[in-house]
Amino acid sequence: MHRRRTYIALALVSCMLFSGCVSEPGDETPADVRGCIDESASNYDITATADDGSCEYPDSDGDGVFDMDEIVGCMSAEATNYDPAATDEAPCVFPPWESSYGVNWVRHDPGGDCQCSDGSNYSFWTRHADPARVVLYFQGGGGCWNDYSCQFEGGTYKTTVGDWDNPSTASSVYSNNGGIFNFNNEDNPFADWSFVFVPYCTGDIHIGATVTEYEDGPVSHNGHVNSQAAYAHMLETYPLATQIFVTGSSAGSPPSPFYGALASDDYPEASIAVFNDGSGGLFSNNTYDFYEIWGLNSSLADFPVDGLNFNEMTSADLVLRAWAHDNDIRFARFDDSYDNTMRYFNALLENDVTLDYKSVIIAADNQIEEAGMPYSGYLSPGQAHTILTSERFYTLEVEGQSFLEWFTSFVEGGQPESVYCVQCG
Repeated sequence: MHRRRTYIALALVSCMLFSGCVSEPGDETPADVRGCIDESASNYDITATADDGSCEYPDSDGDGVFDMDEIVGCMSAEATNYDPAATDEAPCVFPPWESSYGVNWVRHDPGGDCQCSDGSNYSFWTRHADPARVVLYFQGGGGCWNDYSCQFEGGTYKTTVGDWDNPSTASSVYSNNGGIFNFNNEDNPFADWSFVFVPYCTGDIHIGATVTEYEDGPVSHNGHVNSQAAYAHMLETYPLATQIFVTGSSAGSPPSPFYGALASDDYPEASIAVFNDGSGGLFSNNTYDFYEIWGLNSSLADFPVDGLNFNEMTSADLVLRAWAHDNDIRFARFDDSYDNTMRYFNALLENDVTLDYKSVIIAADNQIEEAGMPYSGYLSPGQAHTILTSERFYTLEVEGQSFLEWFTSFVEGGQPESVYCVQCG
């Protein structure tokens, strides 16, 4: 019995020494504190010892990429330090520019919501030269607003964007490679300027923002989204530009004042000029509701141009509203006195085509002059349409005034006297 008690006592001592059978107060293992233990998370809990899956990560710029995953780098494909993986913009380094540089154009496919009227892919082109001087050019190509003009075959608008739209393509149907796109001509006033070329394929003069059902089916009037993508690229690529020249031909002409006003806000220190090519006789008589057809209520709200009734306006109203926003913007225009293309589209708009087209243009000029707005117009004889993409850009002369010299004066910061043909044909 005594030996048994001894064994029991030894067993108890061993238990205490080696197994922790007896604990003192304060020796308990504390329970885990659950919470977010990732220091990069916005709700990091310094007291937590075990992750509970509750971590939240900030997205400061709202681009859908967590701050912790952002990659800062140059996002312009034209730059020498372009980083295709970059998600946040950093300064870009561009190669040295000279007159012979940048003849080749770079195609951009923005993706996302950008598309043409038939749902096909949308692209725009850029040409890098002087980063301080940039031309924002809107391509023309008809219009679509009713069953007749919006036919898939035989309609009056450009429906797709393709390689033929590349401004350097000699066979280009719509943009051509003449006029201001001829960088082999030493007289080109834009020889050293960078370009953002905005193709047109939505039938809505670049400002539509809806899908409309017509007899042949739905048409995506998506011009606003497409143009905004190109404009955003300009802002990202040339944030320090000191001269912005906004222009367009035919259907690309009307949106130019909108983007001129927008650029005046985004480039407050820059010189902004707007040139309208081939739309001086445009007017609307409220026959069609473009706010509904093209979804203008949402798109026009993005521009600092107030008080415009798009359904009942003249071409003068566009520039006057933009000028009212910023009196420092300079404006000029070119038109042919009896432009057959514009007369045709005015007929489609059910405007009074018995009106002398030249008189319609001059009436718009008078409206501008009466408002006290500085403005330069150039009126050529004949029935042609637009000039900026044509080789007559270099050869036309009206009443002894070379168009090239007149236009170059405007580009260089002047406000030349208006030129009107006397014998207009």
